[in-house]
Amino acid sequence: MSNTLTDMRHLRFLLYEVMKIEEKLKYPYFADHSRETFDMTLEAARQLAEEVFWPTYQQVDHEGAKFDGEKVTVPKPLHDIWKHCREGGWFAPDVPYEKGGSQIPMTLLAACVFLFNCGDTSASMLVFGAGGTGRLIESCAGEALIKRFVPKLYSGDWGGTMALTEPDAGTSLGDLKATATPLDEEGCYAIKGVKRFISSGDHDVAENIIHPVLARIVGAPAGIKGLSLFIVPKYRVDENGQVGEFNNVTAAGIEHKMGLKGQPTVTLNFGEKGECRGYLIGEPNKGLKYMFQLLNHARVFTGIQAIAGASVAYQCALQYAKERLQGRHVTNLDPTSPQVPIIEFSDVRRMLLEQKAFIEGMLSLILYCASLDDDVLQMDDEKEKDRLYQIVELLTPCCKAYGSDGSFRSITNAMQCFGGAGYCEEYPVAQIMRDNKVFSIYEGANGIQAMDLLGRKVPTGGGTSVRFLMKAMGKDIAAAGEMETLKPIADKVQEVQNEVIAAIMHLSQIGLSGEIEKYISNASPFLEMFSQMVLAWQLLRQATVAQQALDNGSQETDFYTAKIETARFYANTVGPHAIAIAKTLMSGESTALDFKPEWF
Repeated sequence: MSNTLTDMRHLRFLLYEVMKIEEKLKYPYFADHSRETFDMTLEAARQLAEEVFWPTYQQVDHEGAKFDGEKVTVPKPLHDIWKHCREGGWFAPDVPYEKGGSQIPMTLLAACVFLFNCGDTSASMLVFGAGGTGRLIESCAGEALIKRFVPKLYSGDWGGTMALTEPDAGTSLGDLKATATPLDEEGCYAIKGVKRFISSGDHDVAENIIHPVLARIVGAPAGIKGLSLFIVPKYRVDENGQVGEFNNVTAAGIEHKMGLKGQPTVTLNFGEKGECRGYLIGEPNKGLKYMFQLLNHARVFTGIQAIAGASVAYQCALQYAKERLQGRHVTNLDPTSPQVPIIEFSDVRRMLLEQKAFIEGMLSLILYCASLDDDVLQMDDEKEKDRLYQIVELLTPCCKAYGSDGSFRSITNAMQCFGGAGYCEEYPVAQIMRDNKVFSIYEGANGIQAMDLLGRKVPTGGGTSVRFLMKAMGKDIAAAGEMETLKPIADKVQEVQNEVIAAIMHLSQIGLSGEIEKYISNASPFLEMFSQMVLAWQLLRQATVAQQALDNGSQETDFYTAKIETARFYANTVGPHAIAIAKTLMSGESTALDFKPEWF
Protein backbone atom coordinates (compact mmCIF):
# COMPACT_ATOMS: atom_id res chain seq x y z
CA MET A 1 0.00 0.00 0.00
CA SER A 2 1.72 3.17 -1.20
CA ASN A 3 1.84 6.19 1.09
CA THR A 4 2.44 8.42 -1.94
CA LEU A 5 -0.92 9.68 -3.17
CA THR A 6 0.31 11.84 -6.03
CA ASP A 7 3.46 13.39 -7.46
CA MET A 8 3.74 16.63 -5.50
CA ARG A 9 6.52 17.90 -7.75
CA HIS A 10 4.17 17.58 -10.69
CA LEU A 11 1.35 19.31 -8.81
CA ARG A 12 3.62 22.26 -8.00
CA PHE A 13 4.83 22.28 -11.60
CA LEU A 14 1.24 22.70 -12.78
CA LEU A 15 0.38 25.37 -10.22
CA TYR A 16 3.48 27.54 -10.42
CA GLU A 17 5.03 26.90 -13.83
CA VAL A 18 2.10 26.07 -16.11
CA MET A 19 -0.88 27.86 -14.50
CA LYS A 20 1.35 30.59 -13.04
CA ILE A 21 -0.82 30.88 -9.95
CA GLU A 22 1.38 33.64 -8.53
CA GLU A 23 -0.05 35.94 -11.21
CA LYS A 24 -3.37 35.80 -9.31
CA LEU A 25 -1.70 37.94 -6.64
CA LYS A 26 -2.34 40.96 -8.88
CA TYR A 27 -5.99 40.81 -7.85
CA PRO A 28 -6.79 42.70 -4.61
CA TYR A 29 -8.77 39.73 -3.29
CA PHE A 30 -5.58 37.62 -3.16
CA ALA A 31 -3.15 40.43 -2.31
CA ASP A 32 -2.44 39.18 1.22
CA HIS A 33 -1.09 35.90 -0.15
CA SER A 34 2.31 34.92 -1.52
CA ARG A 35 4.15 31.88 -2.84
CA GLU A 36 4.89 31.08 0.80
CA THR A 37 1.24 31.04 1.91
CA PHE A 38 0.27 29.01 -1.17
CA ASP A 39 2.99 26.48 -0.31
CA MET A 40 1.86 26.32 3.30
CA THR A 41 -1.76 25.69 2.26
CA LEU A 42 -0.77 22.99 -0.22
CA GLU A 43 1.52 21.31 2.30
CA ALA A 44 -1.20 21.38 4.97
CA ALA A 45 -3.60 19.70 2.54
CA ARG A 46 -1.01 17.06 1.59
CA GLN A 47 -0.24 16.30 5.21
CA LEU A 48 -3.92 16.00 6.13
CA ALA A 49 -4.62 13.79 3.10
CA GLU A 50 -1.69 11.45 3.76
CA GLU A 51 -1.81 11.31 7.55
CA VAL A 52 -5.54 11.56 8.34
CA PHE A 53 -7.64 10.69 5.27
CA TRP A 54 -5.61 7.89 3.64
CA PRO A 55 -4.69 5.67 6.66
CA THR A 56 -8.37 4.87 7.32
CA TYR A 57 -9.42 4.62 3.65
CA GLN A 58 -9.95 0.85 3.76
CA GLN A 59 -11.39 0.92 7.29
CA VAL A 60 -14.11 3.37 6.23
CA ASP A 61 -14.99 1.03 3.35
CA HIS A 62 -15.12 -2.06 5.60
CA GLU A 63 -17.30 -0.42 8.27
CA GLY A 64 -19.52 1.56 5.88
CA ALA A 65 -22.45 3.87 6.58
CA LYS A 66 -25.33 2.23 8.47
CA PHE A 67 -29.06 2.79 8.86
CA ASP A 68 -30.96 1.27 11.79
CA GLY A 69 -34.41 2.20 10.55
CA GLU A 70 -34.36 5.61 12.18
CA LYS A 71 -30.94 7.20 11.97
CA VAL A 72 -27.90 7.07 9.71
CA THR A 73 -24.41 6.69 11.18
CA VAL A 74 -21.00 6.80 9.52
CA PRO A 75 -17.65 5.23 10.53
CA LYS A 76 -15.74 6.93 13.35
CA PRO A 77 -12.81 7.99 11.10
CA LEU A 78 -15.19 10.30 9.23
CA HIS A 79 -16.01 12.04 12.51
CA ASP A 80 -12.29 12.53 13.11
CA ILE A 81 -11.72 13.84 9.58
CA TRP A 82 -14.64 16.27 9.93
CA LYS A 83 -13.11 17.56 13.19
CA HIS A 84 -9.68 18.03 11.58
CA CYS A 85 -11.24 19.91 8.65
CA ARG A 86 -13.23 22.17 10.98
CA GLU A 87 -10.12 23.03 12.94
CA GLY A 88 -8.19 23.69 9.73
CA GLY A 89 -10.88 25.86 8.12
CA TRP A 90 -11.23 23.57 5.11
CA PHE A 91 -14.98 23.81 4.51
CA ALA A 92 -14.79 27.01 2.43
CA PRO A 93 -11.21 28.34 2.37
CA ASP A 94 -11.87 30.37 -0.78
CA VAL A 95 -14.52 32.65 0.76
CA PRO A 96 -13.69 36.08 2.26
CA TYR A 97 -11.96 36.45 5.63
CA GLU A 98 -15.03 38.00 7.24
CA LYS A 99 -17.01 34.87 6.37
CA GLY A 100 -14.47 32.53 7.89
CA GLY A 101 -12.46 31.78 4.76
CA SER A 102 -8.86 32.40 3.73
CA GLN A 103 -9.51 34.02 0.32
CA ILE A 104 -7.37 31.46 -1.53
CA PRO A 105 -7.67 31.14 -5.33
CA MET A 106 -10.01 28.53 -6.78
CA THR A 107 -6.93 27.10 -8.53
CA LEU A 108 -5.32 26.32 -5.20
CA LEU A 109 -8.59 25.07 -3.72
CA ALA A 110 -8.96 22.63 -6.63
CA ALA A 111 -5.45 21.31 -5.95
CA CYS A 112 -6.25 20.85 -2.24
CA VAL A 113 -9.58 19.15 -2.97
CA PHE A 114 -7.68 16.86 -5.34
CA LEU A 115 -5.32 15.89 -2.50
CA PHE A 116 -8.18 15.21 -0.06
CA ASN A 117 -9.91 13.02 -2.64
CA CYS A 118 -6.65 11.15 -3.12
CA GLY A 119 -6.90 10.38 0.58
CA ASP A 120 -10.59 9.40 0.76
CA THR A 121 -13.42 10.53 -1.49
CA SER A 122 -16.17 9.44 0.94
CA ALA A 123 -14.78 11.84 3.50
CA SER A 124 -14.18 14.62 0.99
CA MET A 125 -17.77 14.47 -0.22
CA LEU A 126 -18.98 14.89 3.34
CA VAL A 127 -16.76 17.92 3.97
CA PHE A 128 -17.01 19.83 0.72
CA GLY A 129 -20.76 19.34 0.29
CA ALA A 130 -21.29 21.85 3.10
CA GLY A 131 -19.24 24.58 1.44
CA GLY A 132 -20.96 23.98 -1.89
CA THR A 133 -24.38 24.39 -0.30
CA GLY A 134 -23.24 27.59 1.38
CA ARG A 135 -21.94 29.07 -1.89
CA LEU A 136 -25.22 28.26 -3.64
CA ILE A 137 -27.30 29.99 -0.95
CA GLU A 138 -24.98 32.99 -0.88
CA SER A 139 -25.09 33.47 -4.63
CA CYS A 140 -28.86 33.09 -5.06
CA ALA A 141 -30.71 33.83 -1.81
CA GLY A 142 -31.62 37.05 -0.02
CA GLU A 143 -29.58 38.53 2.82
CA ALA A 144 -31.84 37.19 5.58
CA LEU A 145 -31.48 33.57 4.41
CA ILE A 146 -27.76 33.99 3.89
CA LYS A 147 -27.34 35.25 7.44
CA ARG A 148 -29.48 32.40 8.78
CA PHE A 149 -27.85 29.47 7.00
CA VAL A 150 -24.46 30.22 5.43
CA PRO A 151 -22.09 30.93 8.37
CA LYS A 152 -22.48 27.48 9.93
CA LEU A 153 -22.10 25.77 6.55
CA TYR A 154 -18.80 27.57 5.98
CA SER A 155 -17.61 26.80 9.51
CA GLY A 156 -18.40 23.10 9.30
CA ASP A 157 -21.01 23.18 12.06
CA TRP A 158 -23.61 21.96 9.57
CA GLY A 159 -23.56 19.60 6.60
CA GLY A 160 -24.97 20.30 3.15
CA THR A 161 -26.36 18.37 0.19
CA MET A 162 -27.94 18.76 -3.23
CA ALA A 163 -31.44 17.22 -3.43
CA LEU A 164 -32.56 16.88 -7.05
CA THR A 165 -33.11 13.24 -7.98
CA GLU A 166 -36.37 11.42 -7.31
CA PRO A 167 -37.21 7.71 -7.61
CA ASP A 168 -39.03 8.18 -10.94
CA ALA A 169 -37.10 11.21 -12.20
CA GLY A 170 -33.34 10.94 -12.47
CA THR A 171 -31.83 13.03 -15.23
CA SER A 172 -35.29 14.07 -16.41
CA LEU A 173 -35.70 16.88 -13.90
CA GLY A 174 -38.80 18.19 -15.63
CA ASP A 175 -40.67 15.17 -14.25
CA LEU A 176 -39.94 15.95 -10.58
CA LYS A 177 -43.00 15.53 -8.35
CA ALA A 178 -41.93 17.19 -5.08
CA THR A 179 -44.34 19.99 -4.21
CA ALA A 180 -44.19 23.27 -2.30
CA THR A 181 -47.34 24.79 -0.76
CA PRO A 182 -47.23 28.41 0.53
CA LEU A 183 -47.47 28.90 4.30
CA ASP A 184 -48.39 32.02 6.25
CA GLU A 185 -44.77 33.07 6.75
CA GLU A 186 -43.52 35.00 3.71
CA GLY A 187 -41.21 32.92 1.53
CA CYS A 188 -41.92 29.78 3.56
CA TYR A 189 -43.47 26.67 1.98
CA ALA A 190 -44.56 23.21 3.06
CA ILE A 191 -42.34 20.78 1.17
CA LYS A 192 -43.57 17.29 0.37
CA GLY A 193 -41.90 14.60 -1.69
CA VAL A 194 -39.16 11.99 -1.94
CA LYS A 195 -35.55 12.49 -3.03
CA ARG A 196 -33.20 9.62 -3.83
CA PHE A 197 -29.43 9.15 -4.24
CA ILE A 198 -28.68 12.12 -1.97
CA SER A 199 -24.98 12.13 -1.08
CA SER A 200 -24.42 12.89 2.63
CA GLY A 201 -28.22 13.01 2.85
CA ASP A 202 -28.25 12.07 6.53
CA HIS A 203 -25.51 11.31 9.06
CA ASP A 204 -24.41 11.77 12.66
CA VAL A 205 -21.41 14.01 12.01
CA ALA A 206 -23.02 17.47 12.11
CA GLU A 207 -25.81 18.88 14.28
CA ASN A 208 -27.84 19.93 11.24
CA ILE A 209 -27.96 19.25 7.50
CA ILE A 210 -29.13 21.83 4.98
CA HIS A 211 -30.77 20.58 1.79
CA PRO A 212 -31.22 22.72 -1.34
CA VAL A 213 -34.35 21.06 -2.77
CA LEU A 214 -35.94 21.38 -6.20
CA ALA A 215 -39.74 21.34 -5.95
CA ARG A 216 -42.75 22.66 -7.81
CA ILE A 217 -44.91 25.31 -6.20
CA VAL A 218 -48.55 24.25 -6.39
CA GLY A 219 -50.00 25.62 -9.64
CA ALA A 220 -46.59 26.19 -11.27
CA PRO A 221 -46.07 25.20 -14.94
CA ALA A 222 -45.15 21.64 -15.84
CA GLY A 223 -41.61 20.72 -16.83
CA ILE A 224 -38.36 22.42 -15.85
CA LYS A 225 -39.89 25.91 -16.19
CA GLY A 226 -42.01 25.29 -13.10
CA LEU A 227 -39.23 24.26 -10.72
CA SER A 228 -38.25 26.38 -7.75
CA LEU A 229 -35.38 26.02 -5.30
CA PHE A 230 -35.80 25.83 -1.52
CA ILE A 231 -33.60 25.67 1.56
CA VAL A 232 -34.86 22.76 3.64
CA PRO A 233 -33.01 22.12 6.93
CA LYS A 234 -33.17 18.82 8.77
CA TYR A 235 -33.80 20.83 11.94
CA ARG A 236 -35.53 24.19 11.77
CA VAL A 237 -33.38 27.28 12.13
CA ASP A 238 -34.56 30.60 13.56
CA GLU A 239 -33.66 34.05 12.25
CA ASN A 240 -30.52 34.09 14.40
CA GLY A 241 -29.23 30.80 13.05
CA GLN A 242 -30.14 28.76 16.14
CA VAL A 243 -31.22 25.15 15.67
CA GLY A 244 -34.77 24.31 16.74
CA GLU A 245 -37.25 21.47 16.34
CA PHE A 246 -37.12 18.59 13.86
CA ASN A 247 -38.29 19.64 10.38
CA ASN A 248 -39.67 16.26 9.28
CA VAL A 249 -36.87 15.39 6.89
CA THR A 250 -36.58 11.65 7.47
CA ALA A 251 -34.23 9.02 6.10
CA ALA A 252 -36.07 6.15 4.42
CA GLY A 253 -32.92 4.14 3.82
CA ILE A 254 -29.40 4.15 2.43
CA GLU A 255 -28.14 2.63 -0.80
CA HIS A 256 -26.03 -0.53 -0.63
CA LYS A 257 -23.43 0.44 -3.21
CA MET A 258 -20.47 -1.31 -4.81
CA GLY A 259 -18.20 1.54 -3.74
CA LEU A 260 -18.00 4.70 -1.61
CA LYS A 261 -19.49 2.61 1.18
CA GLY A 262 -18.55 5.08 3.88
CA GLN A 263 -20.48 7.84 2.13
CA PRO A 264 -24.18 7.79 3.16
CA THR A 265 -26.26 7.90 -0.01
CA VAL A 266 -29.76 8.40 1.32
CA THR A 267 -33.40 8.34 0.28
CA LEU A 268 -35.13 11.24 2.03
CA ASN A 269 -38.81 11.80 2.76
CA PHE A 270 -39.84 15.43 3.08
CA GLY A 271 -43.03 16.09 5.03
CA GLU A 272 -44.07 12.45 5.35
CA LYS A 273 -44.72 12.65 9.12
CA GLY A 274 -45.62 16.30 9.54
CA GLU A 275 -45.02 19.76 8.17
CA CYS A 276 -41.64 20.22 6.51
CA ARG A 277 -40.72 23.87 5.99
CA GLY A 278 -38.63 25.14 3.12
CA TYR A 279 -37.52 28.66 2.25
CA LEU A 280 -37.71 29.90 -1.33
CA ILE A 281 -34.36 30.86 -2.85
CA GLY A 282 -34.61 33.74 -5.29
CA GLU A 283 -37.61 33.92 -7.60
CA PRO A 284 -40.25 31.24 -8.17
CA ASN A 285 -39.82 28.92 -11.17
CA LYS A 286 -36.10 29.70 -11.57
CA GLY A 287 -34.85 26.85 -9.41
CA LEU A 288 -33.03 24.95 -12.11
CA LYS A 289 -31.10 28.07 -13.14
CA TYR A 290 -29.94 28.53 -9.54
CA MET A 291 -29.18 24.85 -9.03
CA PHE A 292 -27.01 24.74 -12.13
CA GLN A 293 -24.58 27.07 -10.37
CA LEU A 294 -23.94 24.26 -7.90
CA LEU A 295 -24.21 21.56 -10.56
CA ASN A 296 -21.55 23.04 -12.86
CA HIS A 297 -19.20 23.45 -9.91
CA ALA A 298 -19.97 19.88 -8.82
CA ARG A 299 -19.28 18.50 -12.30
CA VAL A 300 -15.76 19.90 -12.43
CA PHE A 301 -15.20 18.59 -8.92
CA THR A 302 -16.46 15.16 -10.01
CA GLY A 303 -13.57 15.19 -12.46
CA ILE A 304 -11.27 15.97 -9.52
CA GLN A 305 -12.68 13.04 -7.55
CA ALA A 306 -12.15 10.71 -10.48
CA ILE A 307 -8.62 11.80 -11.33
CA ALA A 308 -7.63 11.62 -7.65
CA GLY A 309 -8.55 7.94 -7.59
CA ALA A 310 -6.59 7.36 -10.79
CA SER A 311 -3.60 9.16 -9.27
CA VAL A 312 -3.52 6.98 -6.16
CA ALA A 313 -3.99 3.80 -8.21
CA TYR A 314 -1.09 4.86 -10.45
CA GLN A 315 1.19 5.54 -7.49
CA CYS A 316 0.31 2.14 -6.01
CA ALA A 317 0.95 0.41 -9.34
CA LEU A 318 4.22 2.28 -9.85
CA GLN A 319 5.54 1.25 -6.43
CA TYR A 320 4.43 -2.35 -7.00
CA ALA A 321 6.04 -2.48 -10.45
CA LYS A 322 9.34 -1.30 -9.00
CA GLU A 323 9.28 -3.85 -6.16
CA ARG A 324 7.63 -6.92 -7.71
CA LEU A 325 10.30 -9.35 -8.96
CA GLN A 326 9.11 -11.70 -11.67
CA GLY A 327 10.69 -13.21 -14.76
CA ARG A 328 13.64 -12.04 -16.80
CA HIS A 329 14.27 -10.01 -19.93
CA VAL A 330 13.15 -11.80 -23.08
CA THR A 331 16.77 -11.91 -24.27
CA ASN A 332 17.93 -13.59 -21.05
CA LEU A 333 17.68 -17.36 -21.43
CA ASP A 334 19.37 -18.23 -18.12
CA PRO A 335 16.68 -19.52 -15.68
CA THR A 336 19.14 -19.32 -12.77
CA SER A 337 19.76 -15.58 -13.16
CA PRO A 338 18.02 -13.16 -10.73
CA GLN A 339 14.47 -12.10 -11.49
CA VAL A 340 13.89 -8.45 -12.42
CA PRO A 341 11.26 -5.91 -11.30
CA ILE A 342 8.28 -5.97 -13.65
CA ILE A 343 8.83 -2.31 -14.52
CA GLU A 344 11.66 -3.63 -16.69
CA PHE A 345 9.05 -5.05 -19.10
CA SER A 346 7.90 -2.78 -21.90
CA ASP A 347 4.21 -3.64 -21.61
CA VAL A 348 4.17 -2.71 -17.92
CA ARG A 349 5.90 0.58 -18.79
CA ARG A 350 3.28 1.14 -21.49
CA MET A 351 0.45 0.70 -18.98
CA LEU A 352 2.18 3.00 -16.50
CA LEU A 353 2.81 5.60 -19.18
CA GLU A 354 -0.82 5.53 -20.31
CA GLN A 355 -1.81 6.27 -16.72
CA LYS A 356 0.79 8.99 -16.28
CA ALA A 357 -0.17 10.78 -19.50
CA PHE A 358 -3.89 10.75 -18.79
CA ILE A 359 -3.55 11.81 -15.16
CA GLU A 360 -1.14 14.66 -15.92
CA GLY A 361 -3.24 15.87 -18.85
CA MET A 362 -6.59 15.73 -17.05
CA LEU A 363 -5.32 17.29 -13.83
CA SER A 364 -3.86 20.07 -15.94
CA LEU A 365 -7.22 20.62 -17.65
CA ILE A 366 -9.07 20.81 -14.33
CA LEU A 367 -6.60 23.29 -12.86
CA TYR A 368 -6.76 25.30 -16.09
CA CYS A 369 -10.54 25.62 -15.69
CA ALA A 370 -10.11 26.60 -12.04
CA SER A 371 -7.55 29.22 -13.06
CA LEU A 372 -9.97 30.70 -15.58
CA ASP A 373 -12.66 30.72 -12.87
CA ASP A 374 -10.39 32.84 -10.70
CA ASP A 375 -9.98 35.34 -13.51
CA VAL A 376 -13.70 35.42 -14.25
CA LEU A 377 -14.47 36.13 -10.59
CA GLN A 378 -11.80 38.81 -10.10
CA MET A 379 -11.19 40.73 -13.33
CA ASP A 380 -13.04 43.88 -14.38
CA ASP A 381 -12.89 43.46 -18.18
CA GLU A 382 -16.41 42.20 -18.97
CA LYS A 383 -15.56 41.14 -22.52
CA GLU A 384 -12.60 39.07 -21.37
CA LYS A 385 -14.63 37.61 -18.50
CA ASP A 386 -17.24 36.43 -20.98
CA ARG A 387 -14.59 34.83 -23.19
CA LEU A 388 -13.03 32.90 -20.31
CA TYR A 389 -16.42 31.92 -18.91
CA GLN A 390 -17.46 30.45 -22.24
CA ILE A 391 -14.27 28.37 -22.40
CA VAL A 392 -14.89 26.99 -18.89
CA GLU A 393 -18.50 26.15 -19.79
CA LEU A 394 -17.31 24.35 -22.92
CA LEU A 395 -14.70 22.32 -21.05
CA THR A 396 -16.85 21.38 -18.04
CA PRO A 397 -18.38 18.25 -19.68
CA CYS A 398 -14.86 17.15 -20.64
CA CYS A 399 -13.69 17.46 -17.02
CA LYS A 400 -16.63 15.46 -15.72
CA ALA A 401 -17.27 12.87 -18.42
CA TYR A 402 -13.88 12.22 -19.98
CA GLY A 403 -12.30 12.72 -16.55
CA SER A 404 -14.41 9.93 -15.05
CA ASP A 405 -14.38 7.55 -18.04
CA GLY A 406 -10.65 7.98 -18.54
CA SER A 407 -9.90 7.60 -14.83
CA PHE A 408 -11.73 4.30 -14.66
CA ARG A 409 -9.76 3.02 -17.67
CA SER A 410 -6.57 4.27 -16.02
CA ILE A 411 -7.38 2.35 -12.84
CA THR A 412 -7.93 -0.85 -14.85
CA ASN A 413 -4.37 -0.39 -16.14
CA ALA A 414 -3.17 0.01 -12.55
CA MET A 415 -4.96 -3.19 -11.53
CA GLN A 416 -3.46 -4.98 -14.54
CA CYS A 417 0.02 -4.01 -13.34
CA PHE A 418 -0.74 -5.82 -10.06
CA GLY A 419 -2.02 -8.91 -11.84
CA GLY A 420 -4.11 -11.21 -9.61
CA ALA A 421 -2.98 -9.37 -6.48
CA GLY A 422 -4.76 -6.22 -7.65
CA TYR A 423 -8.07 -8.07 -7.91
CA CYS A 424 -7.85 -8.91 -4.20
CA GLU A 425 -8.99 -6.48 -1.53
CA GLU A 426 -5.62 -6.76 0.23
CA TYR A 427 -4.38 -3.96 -2.00
CA PRO A 428 -6.39 -0.70 -2.22
CA VAL A 429 -6.61 -0.66 -6.02
CA ALA A 430 -9.69 -2.92 -5.96
CA GLN A 431 -11.51 -0.48 -3.67
CA ILE A 432 -10.31 2.48 -5.73
CA MET A 433 -11.87 0.88 -8.81
CA ARG A 434 -15.16 0.24 -6.98
CA ASP A 435 -15.25 3.77 -5.60
CA ASN A 436 -14.43 5.34 -8.96
CA LYS A 437 -17.16 3.81 -11.10
CA VAL A 438 -19.93 6.08 -9.85
CA PHE A 439 -18.27 9.23 -11.17
CA SER A 440 -19.37 8.45 -14.72
CA ILE A 441 -22.93 8.05 -13.44
CA TYR A 442 -23.74 10.77 -10.93
CA GLU A 443 -23.93 14.57 -11.39
CA GLY A 444 -25.49 13.83 -14.78
CA ALA A 445 -24.52 10.56 -16.47
CA ASN A 446 -21.77 10.88 -19.07
CA GLY A 447 -24.14 10.43 -21.98
CA ILE A 448 -25.97 13.51 -20.73
CA GLN A 449 -22.67 15.37 -20.44
CA ALA A 450 -21.93 14.50 -24.07
CA MET A 451 -25.34 15.77 -25.17
CA ASP A 452 -24.73 18.95 -23.19
CA LEU A 453 -21.40 19.48 -24.95
CA LEU A 454 -22.53 18.84 -28.51
CA GLY A 455 -26.16 19.89 -28.17
CA ARG A 456 -25.79 23.04 -26.09
CA LYS A 457 -22.21 24.18 -25.49
CA VAL A 458 -20.80 23.84 -29.02
CA PRO A 459 -23.66 25.69 -30.85
CA THR A 460 -24.07 28.44 -28.22
CA GLY A 461 -23.60 31.89 -29.68
CA GLY A 462 -23.00 30.46 -33.13
CA GLY A 463 -19.98 28.53 -31.88
CA THR A 464 -18.21 31.42 -30.14
CA SER A 465 -16.93 29.30 -27.26
CA VAL A 466 -15.37 26.81 -29.68
CA ARG A 467 -13.66 29.63 -31.55
CA PHE A 468 -12.32 31.07 -28.29
CA LEU A 469 -10.90 27.69 -27.30
CA MET A 470 -9.41 26.92 -30.70
CA LYS A 471 -7.71 30.31 -30.77
CA ALA A 472 -6.15 29.70 -27.34
CA MET A 473 -4.99 26.27 -28.48
CA GLY A 474 -3.61 27.64 -31.74
CA LYS A 475 -1.47 30.15 -29.87
CA ASP A 476 0.09 27.42 -27.71
CA ILE A 477 0.59 25.05 -30.65
CA ALA A 478 2.35 27.79 -32.60
CA ALA A 479 4.63 28.58 -29.65
CA ALA A 480 5.59 24.91 -29.28
CA GLY A 481 6.14 24.63 -33.03
CA GLU A 482 8.88 27.26 -32.79
CA MET A 483 10.95 24.86 -30.67
CA GLU A 484 12.85 22.30 -32.70
CA THR A 485 12.42 19.50 -30.17
CA LEU A 486 8.68 20.09 -29.82
CA LYS A 487 7.77 20.75 -33.45
CA PRO A 488 6.92 17.09 -34.24
CA ILE A 489 4.61 16.97 -31.22
CA ALA A 490 3.05 20.33 -32.05
CA ASP A 491 2.43 19.17 -35.63
CA LYS A 492 0.59 16.09 -34.31
CA VAL A 493 -1.59 18.20 -32.02
CA GLN A 494 -2.27 20.60 -34.88
CA GLU A 495 -3.40 17.69 -37.03
CA VAL A 496 -5.81 16.57 -34.32
CA GLN A 497 -7.18 20.10 -33.97
CA ASN A 498 -7.72 20.39 -37.73
CA GLU A 499 -9.65 17.11 -37.84
CA VAL A 500 -11.79 18.07 -34.85
CA ILE A 501 -12.66 21.41 -36.46
CA ALA A 502 -13.62 19.60 -39.66
CA ALA A 503 -15.84 17.21 -37.68
CA ILE A 504 -17.54 20.14 -35.92
CA MET A 505 -18.26 21.84 -39.23
CA HIS A 506 -19.63 18.60 -40.68
CA LEU A 507 -21.90 17.94 -37.70
CA SER A 508 -23.05 21.56 -37.66
CA GLN A 509 -24.40 21.16 -41.16
CA ILE A 510 -26.38 18.12 -40.02
CA GLY A 511 -27.81 20.10 -37.12
CA LEU A 512 -28.65 23.10 -39.27
CA SER A 513 -30.43 20.84 -41.77
CA GLY A 514 -32.91 19.89 -39.05
CA GLU A 515 -31.70 16.31 -38.49
CA ILE A 516 -31.48 16.88 -34.75
CA GLU A 517 -31.61 13.22 -33.70
CA LYS A 518 -28.82 12.33 -36.12
CA TYR A 519 -26.80 15.29 -34.87
CA ILE A 520 -27.13 14.46 -31.17
CA SER A 521 -26.60 10.70 -31.74
CA ASN A 522 -22.93 11.56 -32.29
CA ALA A 523 -22.56 13.16 -28.85
CA SER A 524 -20.59 10.50 -26.93
CA PRO A 525 -17.89 9.84 -29.56
CA PHE A 526 -17.70 13.60 -30.12
CA LEU A 527 -16.97 14.22 -26.43
CA GLU A 528 -14.25 11.55 -26.44
CA MET A 529 -12.61 13.03 -29.53
CA PHE A 530 -12.90 16.60 -28.26
CA SER A 531 -11.47 15.68 -24.85
CA GLN A 532 -8.53 13.82 -26.36
CA MET A 533 -7.70 16.93 -28.38
CA VAL A 534 -7.86 19.08 -25.25
CA LEU A 535 -5.60 16.75 -23.25
CA ALA A 536 -3.07 16.64 -26.09
CA TRP A 537 -3.02 20.44 -25.93
CA GLN A 538 -2.61 20.51 -22.14
CA LEU A 539 0.32 18.08 -22.31
CA LEU A 540 1.88 20.17 -25.08
CA ARG A 541 1.62 23.24 -22.85
CA GLN A 542 3.48 21.33 -20.14
CA ALA A 543 6.12 20.20 -22.63
CA THR A 544 6.67 23.81 -23.73
CA VAL A 545 7.27 24.94 -20.15
CA ALA A 546 9.57 21.96 -19.62
CA GLN A 547 11.61 22.70 -22.74
CA GLN A 548 11.99 26.32 -21.65
CA ALA A 549 13.28 25.14 -18.26
CA LEU A 550 15.83 22.85 -19.92
CA ASP A 551 16.92 25.63 -22.27
CA ASN A 552 17.45 27.83 -19.22
CA GLY A 553 19.83 25.29 -17.71
CA SER A 554 17.62 23.46 -15.19
CA GLN A 555 19.33 20.54 -13.50
CA GLU A 556 16.03 18.63 -13.19
CA THR A 557 16.64 17.00 -16.53
CA ASP A 558 14.75 13.78 -15.78
CA PHE A 559 11.66 15.61 -14.55
CA TYR A 560 11.41 18.02 -17.48
CA THR A 561 12.40 15.48 -20.11
CA ALA A 562 9.61 13.23 -18.83
CA LYS A 563 7.10 16.03 -19.52
CA ILE A 564 8.23 16.27 -23.13
CA GLU A 565 8.20 12.52 -23.67
CA THR A 566 4.79 12.15 -22.02
CA ALA A 567 3.36 14.74 -24.41
CA ARG A 568 4.99 12.92 -27.32
CA PHE A 569 3.54 9.58 -26.20
CA TYR A 570 0.01 10.99 -25.92
CA ALA A 571 0.16 12.81 -29.26
CA ASN A 572 1.53 9.72 -31.01
CA THR A 573 -0.76 7.10 -29.43
CA VAL A 574 -4.01 8.86 -28.45
CA GLY A 575 -4.00 11.57 -31.12
CA PRO A 576 -4.64 9.03 -33.92
CA HIS A 577 -7.68 7.75 -32.00
CA ALA A 578 -9.13 11.27 -31.94
CA ILE A 579 -8.52 11.58 -35.68
CA ALA A 580 -10.18 8.20 -36.29
CA ILE A 581 -13.25 9.29 -34.35
CA ALA A 582 -13.38 12.52 -36.36
CA LYS A 583 -13.31 10.57 -39.61
CA THR A 584 -16.05 8.25 -38.34
CA LEU A 585 -18.21 11.23 -37.40
CA MET A 586 -17.83 12.58 -40.93
CA SER A 587 -18.50 9.22 -42.58
CA GLY A 588 -22.27 9.29 -42.12
CA GLU A 589 -22.27 6.21 -39.87
CA SER A 590 -25.70 6.03 -38.17
CA THR A 591 -26.35 2.35 -37.48
CA ALA A 592 -27.01 2.84 -33.76
CA LEU A 593 -29.57 5.56 -34.54
CA ASP A 594 -31.30 3.45 -37.19
CA PHE A 595 -31.15 0.16 -35.26
CA LYS A 596 -34.73 -0.76 -34.31
CA PRO A 597 -35.49 -1.78 -30.70
CA GLU A 598 -36.92 -5.10 -31.89
CA TRP A 599 -33.56 -6.02 -33.43
CA PHE A 600 -31.84 -6.23 -30.07
